[in-house]
Amino acid sequence: MKQGKKTNSEFIVDALITGKALRLSEITEMVRETSGKKVKIQDVGSMMAKLSNSNKCELGSLINKKNTEKGYVYRLVKEACNLQPEQLYDLTRKAGKNRFTLEEAIKKQPGLKKYVKAPKAKTATKKTETTKTDEPAPAKQPASDQGASLALAELERMLRGQGGLNLNVNLNVRFNFSDN
Repeated sequence: MKQGKKTNSEFIVDALITGKALRLSEITEMVRETSGKKVKIQDVGSMMAKLSNSNKCELGSLINKKNTEKGYVYRLVKEACNLQPEQLYDLTRKAGKNRFTLEEAIKKQPGLKKYVKAPKAKTATKKTETTKTDEPAPAKQPASDQGASLALAELERMLRGQGGLNLNVNLNVRFNFSDN
């Protein structure tokens, strides 16, 4: 491990390595105790969003995130608790010389493989998604539905060409009826 002070991410990993299911407030309190710093729950929440996302951080594949009534509960998978803290710290980084990688972690703890999603082949999907012949013809619908369906299909095609997008949409529809 590097010499010097630990980062907040490393203190979070220290909290998770206990293997307990922890809420954000509990993780924040553990980070405060071990670091001796004043740490805001918002800061820990922001870091946990990154650390638990497998697209942004290799450690994210090894963190279970479950939504409960009282908020999210985070737990490091049991097999990952057998790794050294320094190895887990390396999994929070994208780059670095002689960094311990997820592939090395799987070699060391083969049970971790079941938690890791297979990477998507980007070159193959781009070829199939950009050709218009692969898109199904829209089903026969009333004219008002057809316009919305075509717009959504075009939006989806554009987003796939850009590599995808996570999108939450809230749609409010108002119907005004007059009795004239």
